[in-house]
Amino acid sequence: MLVTVGSKNSVKVDAVKEAFRIAKLDAEVLSIEVESGVPAQPFCDDTFTGARNRALRSMKIGHSDMGIGIEGGVCERNGRMVAFAVVHVVDKGGKENFSTSASFTLPENIAQLIREGKELGEATDVVFKVKNSKEKLGAVGHLSKGLISRTTLYIQPVLLAIYPFI
Repeated sequence: MLVTVGSKNSVKVDAVKEAFRIAKLDAEVLSIEVESGVPAQPFCDDTFTGARNRALRSMKIGHSDMGIGIEGGVCERNGRMVAFAVVHVVDKGGKENFSTSASFTLPENIAQLIREGKELGEATDVVFKVKNSKEKLGAVGHLSKGLISRTTLYIQPVLLAIYPFI
């Protein structure tokens, strides 16, 4: 089975590969850079739209059996900004499913940078004085002091999004 992931981000691709390994599904996973069709930093429902767009566009471009889109977003909830990801899966028959990752609160210094127009990855880089964190640990990895990496955060929602296809 050919599975396309609508991103060149190795964190997302590695999470999909690991989820398929855990599920004992034989798949060739191909990463394809596609536009999400939503702002660079999605808020709330745009995160769902971006993930679906990535899944559909990657499948169309890659002529795959299944397309997977993973979109990270933020949302204001109960007076705090939370970060989360959406995983959307679609197959060539038109069947679709999605899941979300665990969400986690962002410290006010990161949240304020996002409100000022930075993406979560950029804000994380500024606060933690690192480069390209979204291709590595991500905000969740830095905030959890390495206990949960961005890849780890994505594996469970990928599994939950693909279960109807197993």
